[in-house]
Amino acid sequence: MDHVRNRIARVNGTLSDEAQKRLDNLTKPQGSLGRLEEFAGMVAAITGDKIPVLDKKVVFTFAGDHGVVNEGVSAYPKEVAPQMVFNFLRGGAGINVLARHAGADVVIDIGVDHDFGNVPGLVSRKVVRGTANMFKGPAMTRQQSEQCIQVGIDLAREYAGKGRIMQ
Repeated sequence: MDHVRNRIARVNGTLSDEAQKRLDNLTKPQGSLGRLEEFAGMVAAITGDKIPVLDKKVVFTFAGDHGVVNEGVSAYPKEVAPQMVFNFLRGGAGINVLARHAGADVVIDIGVDHDFGNVPGLVSRKVVRGTANMFKGPAMTRQQSEQCIQVGIDLAREYAGKGRIMQ
């Protein structure tokens, strides 16, 4: 995993500032786009382009259970996670609305404690069947967390190869 960490470059913070200056000079009240302006600055800094073109895109929705639910900290019981995944697949969640506008949507099972079988539209990259209860110890081992990161990297490369995201 060190070879991956070593390849992660620092973002160009001045591009974020330049993007904000450009937004402030558009015909609109300053700050009227709220957090979208902040995100625009981040995208500029990440891409290295003050006016990035994002014509190839994908929204990965990673699904997994969290073991700390056993402490009563969640509004929903663990059994709701598979139902939420099916809702994502039907396009019934807020992220789906945004992804539809972008023309990009992929749902990944990376750690739901449920056997989905072969469900159309679901990409199975299960690393764990839910995390452990972080109240009682680490939610994941270092190896599991690195595997999850590697899944994200592999999916980004796979979809970039399909022309779905920036390369």
